[in-house]
Amino acid sequence: MTELDVTASDYSQDHFPFSDAFGLPEIQRLLRENEILREEIRVAREAAEITASLVVKQFEETERILRRFQDANAQRKAVLDSATQIAIIATDIGGGVIVFNTGAENLLGYRAGEVIGAETAERFHLESEMQERCRTLQKHTGTGLSGLDIFFEYAQQGFNEQQEWTYVRKSGETFPVSLSINALRDADGEISGLLFIAMDITEKKRSEKALAESERDYRLLIDNIPNIVFKGYIDGSIDFYDDKIEALTGYKREEFLSRKLKWLDLVYEEDRKAFRDVFVRALRGNKSFIREYRICKKDGSLVWIEACSQIICDEEGRVEFVTGAFLDITERKLAERALFESEEKYRSLFDSGPNPIFVLDRESLEILDANPAAEQTYGYSRKELVGRNFEAMGTFEYENGTFSLMEADPNAAVCIVSQKMRHHRKSGEPLYVEVKACPARYRDRSAIILAATDVTETIEKDAQLFQASKMTTLGEMSAGIAHELNQPLNAIKIGNDYLKSILRQGREIQTEDLSRVLKVVGEQVKRASGIINRLREFGRKPDFKKELVSVNTVLEEVMQLIGQQLTLQNIHVRYELAEDLPPILANANRLEQVVFNLVTNARDAIEQCPWDGSRSDRCRIQMSTQARDDRVVFTISDTGIGIPKGSLDKIFEPFYTTKEVGKGMGLGLAITYGIVREFGGSIQVESEAGKGTRFILSFPAAS
Repeated sequence: MTELDVTASDYSQDHFPFSDAFGLPEIQRLLRENEILREEIRVAREAAEITASLVVKQFEETERILRRFQDANAQRKAVLDSATQIAIIATDIGGGVIVFNTGAENLLGYRAGEVIGAETAERFHLESEMQERCRTLQKHTGTGLSGLDIFFEYAQQGFNEQQEWTYVRKSGETFPVSLSINALRDADGEISGLLFIAMDITEKKRSEKALAESERDYRLLIDNIPNIVFKGYIDGSIDFYDDKIEALTGYKREEFLSRKLKWLDLVYEEDRKAFRDVFVRALRGNKSFIREYRICKKDGSLVWIEACSQIICDEEGRVEFVTGAFLDITERKLAERALFESEEKYRSLFDSGPNPIFVLDRESLEILDANPAAEQTYGYSRKELVGRNFEAMGTFEYENGTFSLMEADPNAAVCIVSQKMRHHRKSGEPLYVEVKACPARYRDRSAIILAATDVTETIEKDAQLFQASKMTTLGEMSAGIAHELNQPLNAIKIGNDYLKSILRQGREIQTEDLSRVLKVVGEQVKRASGIINRLREFGRKPDFKKELVSVNTVLEEVMQLIGQQLTLQNIHVRYELAEDLPPILANANRLEQVVFNLVTNARDAIEQCPWDGSRSDRCRIQMSTQARDDRVVFTISDTGIGIPKGSLDKIFEPFYTTKEVGKGMGLGLAITYGIVREFGGSIQVESEAGKGTRFILSFPAAS
């Protein structure tokens, strides 16, 4: 027991020696005060203990709050750092950056240390866009704004929904963002800063643009293609995506969309069964089909359509809908019908034609088809003809135009007529034909329709007439030819007589003399042989094969035969032949006849001139050749009697002649004209009575 624990009963006079000095009441008062003091001490001690406990609890609560704050701050930092594609930027009341997360670093290219405390939010925006936003806000608020004011205005007005802005990277590159601007407030609710949350929407914008372009292209496609896109259902109803269906059917699109009209109602009754059968086969197969059928328009007319469709089923195999497109093929059907009828007519004409007709492949000239007349004329069956090369039938010439025909447009009206061609029948017997060939299409191939006319009989008659004309010419040249042959014969006779004389006299023949005589005899024999060969060549029956011919060479060959005759008749011949003259496509033998006819006509015209003292000076024939504009021009002129003006347009007519009776049949110039035209040439005549005549022949130069 302590001193303070002593109660009043414990203090008696026996125990307290000073009781007499203080007196009992005083002691009791002191005791009471002591007791009160002791109670206060106890209370103070308890209060101290409670206070200490409260302090400890306060410290513990503060520590818990601090830990929670640290956790919250760590979570906030983790959230900010984890938003790597979202820019989170916070500013203070002055707009200075106080938060710049990893997402902001990634999007804008700055490091947080570069901007926090050093930059304001204006740094990341386009000035032009800021000004535009200021003008827009000013219309709503009525007050002028600039700079950061617009951000605080957005935050204060609560415009914190996502808006499209443009951000500027550190590199200067701009990109679109979806941005929300929020106000940061203090404990009193006052704005203390701004919070910017932005997402890069470049890919979204690109996707939206691509989607818009795709939708635009889809709409353009739907609007501009001739097909009508549809979506149909198993009950026969149908949806259309544009109004083209009205032009096709006469019904409005809304009538189909409202289900008042079913597509099956339009299908032509005769086509409905086939319509259903195609659908059923597709349903059992690959779910896609193409079908052609007719529908009845609102006005009662029929329209052919082609439907390309795809059946779409659900996971359980039930038909959800049918999608596809309609195409109006009425014109095609009409064209097919017309083509069928045309082919029927073509086949009828082809089979009944009196002349041979061949269809040739344009590249290889292989026979693709032949009519019955071709079988009859050539002696082959159609089976034997098809697959053969047409060139195996004989020569195949096209007047210098084979290549142009092969290259011509099959749809163009380009036809080439050949001159006479020599073919062979199956038996080997020759026949002559004239051919007309035109480019065409045959079963989707480039082809040539070739019609041949058998002109064998005509050719034979022409050949006989031509040969008779040549024999007449040879007869007229007999005097000159005899003179030509007499010269080498006389030389041979003289040499022979010389040798006989030496032998008769018994003299020895000198080697040199014998050699000289033998040489002369050989040369004259060769000369006579040449004359005979030229006569034989000229007199042979010509064919019609064309070849490259030199006009100058033809003139020289002819003049070797007739030149001596003209000399005997005191007719002088002058030549002006061009060098390097290009050849022409012709027949040398027939061209020689042309020259003979013109030269003999010139000779006859000169002989008909009245005799005078200067006649020998005026008896002149002049021949010239030249190349002019891809043509070879041959001119022969004379100083004869000339042709009366009234006869110029008749001289090429058969049996017309200005000569005396018995001097000619009037066939020379007619034959000449035919030969010249046959070789693609032209012939003109200029004449003046009493002064002479000039014939101008022009042929295309051969490439």
